[in-house]
Amino acid sequence: MHLYTGSVSNLFERPLTWFSYVAGDDIRKACLGGGREYFRVVYKTIYEKQIRTYEMQGVDGGARYTARPRNESGQMLRFQFSNLLGPWELSSANVTLTDSQPVVIVDAFSRNAAAAPDPAGRQVAGNEFYCIVSACNAGQFRVWLFEQDKTDLSALTFVPELRRFDNTGIAFREVKPLGGV
Repeated sequence: MHLYTGSVSNLFERPLTWFSYVAGDDIRKACLGGGREYFRVVYKTIYEKQIRTYEMQGVDGGARYTARPRNESGQMLRFQFSNLLGPWELSSANVTLTDSQPVVIVDAFSRNAAAAPDPAGRQVAGNEFYCIVSACNAGQFRVWLFEQDKTDLSALTFVPELRRFDNTGIAFREVKPLGGV
């Protein structure tokens, strides 16, 4: 495994750094050095169907917010000669949030995080819906894992708050039961 260093959208780099990205290794490293507030949410349905990530990093006057979704892998409608790998890459959209906007997201997340099971030593199956949050908050790094079979993912109040600022235009795949997949 390679340490994630900032290029999860690239088709060739993503497989090498995906688990480091999901674990928030880069956030952990920056947090230990006194880094700014940083939240990363990885929302995964079936990997080939949809992965979405949301990142919110504190900046003066608010936060830098990035949404990166990919729906069906290999969608040829995203093919362009200028970007031959487009159908397999994550899209990206950036927004600068004002001071009060990140607070609403973090408050909603805090309510859900209080009920989250401890993720230590747990692994998620590749065919599960899940939401993993890595965060540096007040100089402390922590990871939360919300799994389909242990948490009602459709009841997570912070996900709709994140979606309010997702202007990528890529449809959000709702959680549904996956019996026998």
